[in-house]
Amino acid sequence: MTTGSSAYLDPPTLAVLVGGLVIAVVCLLAGLNGRSPGRVTVGLTLALQAGVVAYCASYLGRQLGGADPVGPGWELWAYLVTILMLPALALVWAQQEPTRWSTFVLAVAAFTVAVMAARSAQIWYGVGMPA
Repeated sequence: MTTGSSAYLDPPTLAVLVGGLVIAVVCLLAGLNGRSPGRVTVGLTLALQAGVVAYCASYLGRQLGGADPVGPGWELWAYLVTILMLPALALVWAQQEPTRWSTFVLAVAAFTVAVMAARSAQIWYGVGMPA
C-alpha cells in the first residue's frame, strides 16, 4: 500500500463505497419521485447485501490468513457486523411498509454501508489512528 491518505481504498472497499453511494442516489431519487420500493431499488439493495457479504468474508479471510488490523479488532468487527445487518433490515422494513418512506430507508442504509465500509478499511490499515 502507498502512504497517501487514500491508501486504504483497496478494490473491495472502493466497490462497496461507490456501489453503496450509487444505490443510495438511485433510492433517493425514487423516493423523491414518490415511488415505493420496487424491483430496481429492492434489487439494488439485494446486490449491495451480496457485496457486503463478500466484503466481510474478505476481512474474515485476511484474519484467518494471519493478518491483523492496525486498529482495534473489536471496532473493525463492530462495523462489519453492522454493515452486514443494515441492508437486510432495510429490506425487511421495505417489505413490511411498502411506502415511499421505505425507499428513503433503503437510501439511508446504502449510504451508511458505504461510509462504514470506508471506515472499516481505515481501521484495518490504521488510517486516523493516534500515533
